[in-house]
Amino acid sequence: MAGHQTSFSQQLAARLAPYIGDFNAQMWIKSVARRELGLAPEDLTVKHLTPLIDGLRPFLQTLMGRSTAENLLQQIGREVH
Repeated sequence: MAGHQTSFSQQLAARLAPYIGDFNAQMWIKSVARRELGLAPEDLTVKHLTPLIDGLRPFLQTLMGRSTAENLLQQIGREVH
């Protein structure tokens, strides 16, 4: 693994952590990656963003409400590369 390079899943977790906590962010990404894509979090790339967002949506809507979750997911879609 490269020195200080941040993986895609770490970038995504960093965006989610302020809302759901670091541990939950990492676990939810891991769960969605494995369930929806059959991948380990470290194998995720930006091309997996849409299915990850779709997989995270139900979790976040339950926790935050539909509108807040959609706003957060749209923001993540714009910011994570």
